[in-house]
Amino acid sequence: MSIKVGTVFNFSQLPDVSKFPFVINKSNKRSPVRKGLFVHTHSEEGYLIGVIERILLLNEYFSDALTIKAYNNNNNPNILRGLFPTEEFESAIAIVNCLGIIEFEEDGKEKNIKKIKRMSYPATPGAGVFLIEEEILNRFLGLDPLHGLHIGKIKGSTHEVKINMDRLLNKHFAILSISGGGKSYLTSILIEELLSREEELGTPSIILIDVHGEYSYLEQIQALQGKVHVQNTSYFQIAVPKLNAWGFKKYQDQISNVQVRELSKYLENIRKDKELKGTFSISHIIEQIENDPGGNKNTKQALIGWLEELNRLNLFGTQENPNMKELLKQGEITIFSFQQEINLRKKQIMLDYICNRLFYLRRVDKIPPFLLIIEEAHQFCPEAAESKAISKSIIETIAREGRKFMACLCLISQRPKKLSTTVLSQCNSKMILNIKNPHDLKHLMDSSEAITREHANLISSLGVGEVLLMGNAVNHPIFIEVRERKYPSSLESISLSITCAKWTRMNN
Repeated sequence: MSIKVGTVFNFSQLPDVSKFPFVINKSNKRSPVRKGLFVHTHSEEGYLIGVIERILLLNEYFSDALTIKAYNNNNNPNILRGLFPTEEFESAIAIVNCLGIIEFEEDGKEKNIKKIKRMSYPATPGAGVFLIEEEILNRFLGLDPLHGLHIGKIKGSTHEVKINMDRLLNKHFAILSISGGGKSYLTSILIEELLSREEELGTPSIILIDVHGEYSYLEQIQALQGKVHVQNTSYFQIAVPKLNAWGFKKYQDQISNVQVRELSKYLENIRKDKELKGTFSISHIIEQIENDPGGNKNTKQALIGWLEELNRLNLFGTQENPNMKELLKQGEITIFSFQQEINLRKKQIMLDYICNRLFYLRRVDKIPPFLLIIEEAHQFCPEAAESKAISKSIIETIAREGRKFMACLCLISQRPKKLSTTVLSQCNSKMILNIKNPHDLKHLMDSSEAITREHANLISSLGVGEVLLMGNAVNHPIFIEVRERKYPSSLESISLSITCAKWTRMNN
């Protein structure tokens, strides 16, 4: 049975077809009514659903300046309260944004939503306002209470938010927030949910690009033993035999087209070398160029110089490491830790190779469906045209085409403005925590029609642990209070003062 929380009334030229006000019941001191709560009332058109966007407190006693002056000047305000009981004058008013009229089709005991139509007539003054039953709210929002990913609860209520995995992952999504806003915390909760998901329900493989080493703690969690694999990128190797001449140009764009043609000839010859048996490194290519008596001397010297520069990155070897084809397992996560790597170009090369290999293997169905999570995505797929990020092209390709092959993408960034509009617009769902920079908010509105000026204002006021979920994952934007992690990280207890004290003890 629905819980009545108030009554529709006339206030400030409302109700109209888009909003209606109601007086909140004062039957108990702790009213369940909060901003962001979903409610319904019965209008002439039927079952009207809406969300509370504002709550006002009115008190006629304190609306007059002379009365307030007398109240403040009285030596004994308790006597004045006895003569004028101010609390009885107080009323709480909620302003509801109307979302539509729900038409139901009866199916036994369940109420299935047939369709949702726009309002064409205001709510009725005097009508009761009720909390929405959980079953109806789940159907209206498109949540999955049985098998969904449990993220938290609707802000201001106890209603659990369980997101359908297919709706969230299959069309890509982004997690956006300022530094310290809770991006990594939210990401770890999604990982917990995916790794603990029942096998028969189906779970993709997870690949996480961990720029700062924030997720390595998962490998130490007893409940996740065997499901978390951290790859130390110090041993990362790109297989030179798998690259063609244009592959070298991608990683070293100073190589000219003439040099690419010459390099193609050397690669063709070295692949015919029976002694190497198809396993060769950049050093072998350089050696062959040096031993070639023919060819243009300047071209050869320039080509050797570019190849030696690539070789100094210590990324290229005779074999691929780790073996991408054998790396992924369903229901498990592989974490590439970039924590020890400073060179941005080197990180971009590694990510480009990982993305290209995984996307190719997925297209030919050699690896299971996967979710690729990229931290600090603006470093690897920037918006600026002048920024020649090596990994930008493949990330945009996966964003555009990955859905067809069940190659899912999650981008995490603290600077949406610096993130490619192309790739951000392909993220059909967005999980947005606190963002205050007006340029970032404008970029979000430009990249997504669903984000209005009203949403932007709400985003800038979100607290830590509060997130706006919108897009394909749900039928209507909802504000969520993120749940606590099942497996806390030891990094949570580390503070600046503790780190400073530890440093002092170690160096005294």
